[in-house]
Amino acid sequence: MIFTEPVFLIFFVLTFTFYWLMKGREARLSLLLVASMVFYGWWDWRFLGLIGWVILVSWACALMAARLRPRTAGRRILLATAITSHLGVLATFKYFGFFSASAAMAMESMRLTPSWPVLHILLPVGISFYVFQAISYVVDTARGDLAPERRLRRVALYIAFFPQLVAGPIVRAASFFPQMEREKRLSRALIASGLRAFLIGFVYKAGIADNLAPLVDPVYSGGDLAAWSNLALVGATLAFAGQIYFDFAGYSLMAIGVARLFGYHIPKNFDYPYASLSIADFWRRWHISLSSWLRDYLYIPLGGNRGGRFATYRNLMITMVLGGLWHGAAWTFVAWGALQGAGLSLHRALFGRSSLRIGWLPALILTQGFVLLSWAAFRAESFADMGAVWLAFTGLREGGPQMLAWYVWLVPGLIAIDALLGRHGRRLARALPALKRPAVYWSGLGATAGLLLALYPLEAAPFVYFQF
Repeated sequence: MIFTEPVFLIFFVLTFTFYWLMKGREARLSLLLVASMVFYGWWDWRFLGLIGWVILVSWACALMAARLRPRTAGRRILLATAITSHLGVLATFKYFGFFSASAAMAMESMRLTPSWPVLHILLPVGISFYVFQAISYVVDTARGDLAPERRLRRVALYIAFFPQLVAGPIVRAASFFPQMEREKRLSRALIASGLRAFLIGFVYKAGIADNLAPLVDPVYSGGDLAAWSNLALVGATLAFAGQIYFDFAGYSLMAIGVARLFGYHIPKNFDYPYASLSIADFWRRWHISLSSWLRDYLYIPLGGNRGGRFATYRNLMITMVLGGLWHGAAWTFVAWGALQGAGLSLHRALFGRSSLRIGWLPALILTQGFVLLSWAAFRAESFADMGAVWLAFTGLREGGPQMLAWYVWLVPGLIAIDALLGRHGRRLARALPALKRPAVYWSGLGATAGLLLALYPLEAAPFVYFQF
């Protein structure tokens, strides 16, 4: 089930009602854990064993490592065991087919015939997110930054907490575990903050992202880019930039809102990235939980910016290439990660850690132009498609006559409004008396969400990041 399906509304209402009717912290934790397993098992109950294995390995390795002295070989072995197990799960289900097919293609290019069978393995929903979350837990406990949790139920709830289970944000154990110990009370402020985040996320997803998808999918997934004009390819790429942002930011807001309604705080995952004035600033604002995870558990252990300029560039490239591969088992995602690494390295070489010193408008155009071109690599289904889209931006490509709907050109306006409200929302609220009245604010937001719900198709579109 996904947040925009009617079945989720039933699931949520039942869970929310019983949760707040229950007395006692332990009973509520047990209910949330059962609800999380039902939520995840709704896609395919067979994968409950997989997430159960990840939970059990994380819990056991962290506990055993805590009994050993810090920085001993035993601790390192247990940490390596847990990470190898988690990455093995991820590699088997997400990358086995990709590497197998890549090896077969390499052999065929050398006029050799591969003899192994082709296996089609179903990708479990959200595996990349909960595996990374589990890795962060065992690493933090092995480092001594976090005391291991002896109660299996708490580790299970941390990894399987249903609001952010299948598409993040990736939550740190140091933030989540203390929240399980706090007594929670249902209040008007808690309901208001939770519903506000959920409704805004719903508008992002159902009102904007799902209406941009028909402009993207026929072009990028149609199998024949030659049928589309240069302007259509540019428009589809622009539409995808809006779709992936409003879809994923919408999901993150909905996850934050649902968690909040149970008394849990999940940090924000987006901070108006299309207002960034450098690629480094973009990655401080886009998918914040992933970029901070890559920084803390990959970039810094590789050496970070220690060891000189070229070591820093190397570490940036490795981090972003692996980050690209995390998004999907395809060479186009590797290319996208390499583009991000090259952009970050070039920015570091020219400007250090500061923004582009060329004026805010040129910096904005240069940064977002690079981001837009890189989205073509992210969405393209092959290198040929990626090259065709890039050529379309130059106007040198010969394309077909097909055009897109006119409203694709509203995407920059939607992004600008979103960034403006994010940056200057409080100032705007002071200027508009209507926004000072909660009844007017909630009536408008509720009416918008109600209208979208009435117009929303019964077959809810899946979230873009579910495939990762």
